[in-house]
Amino acid sequence: MKRTFALVTFSILVLIALAACTTPQPLPKAPTAIPTLIPATLPPPTTPTPRAAFANITFPAQPPVAAAGQAIYQAKCAACHGADGKGKVDKARNFTDEDYLRGAVPVEFYQVIGQGKEAMPAFKDQLSDDERWNVTFFLWNFSVKPATLAKGKTVFDANCAACHGPDGKGVIPQARKLTDTEYIASNPATQFYQSVSGGKGIMPAWQDRLSSDDRWAAIEYARAFAYQPLK
Repeated sequence: MKRTFALVTFSILVLIALAACTTPQPLPKAPTAIPTLIPATLPPPTTPTPRAAFANITFPAQPPVAAAGQAIYQAKCAACHGADGKGKVDKARNFTDEDYLRGAVPVEFYQVIGQGKEAMPAFKDQLSDDERWNVTFFLWNFSVKPATLAKGKTVFDANCAACHGPDGKGVIPQARKLTDTEYIASNPATQFYQSVSGGKGIMPAWQDRLSSDDRWAAIEYARAFAYQPLK
């Protein structure tokens, strides 16, 4: 009898334990509700950090004028580089070489004009900062023709002005001000071409929308916001 009573008691305890295991437990309290997020805002435009090599350069306060540089070029440079920019003496740079000019950095030309290089004399004591900048940007006249700029304006106005503005000063915060001579003078056209082709930041890629010639024309027109090209 005792054994039977013990067996029954044990069975009851087992059933109670099983019932406790299958009884749904109260759900844990929900975590703290996610607060309402502050609406995202566009980041303010940033000022590029100047390259160390250009830290002591005096950049022009006003856009350089290619026409003013033309007279200086004829007086100081044409004897070696030729009136047509193709070069007359050994090692004189051929400024009609479009590929070379596209990869050139204007401020480096400015430095060479002032300091000289190899057989080329220094003109720092003969030409003012503004005169050297005028000559520097005149050099692009040999490879960037008025027809290229005219074509570039058509492409730019149709595809780029919505963000960069018809005057190149920028319409949206992220759009680079193309009137910033320091920025334009510190970078080669090839860098702009890569950004335009593949996209950069919020700017879409244009390589599948515009031909290579259209992209180059738009870039040269955009760069000309930073200086006054020949007419």
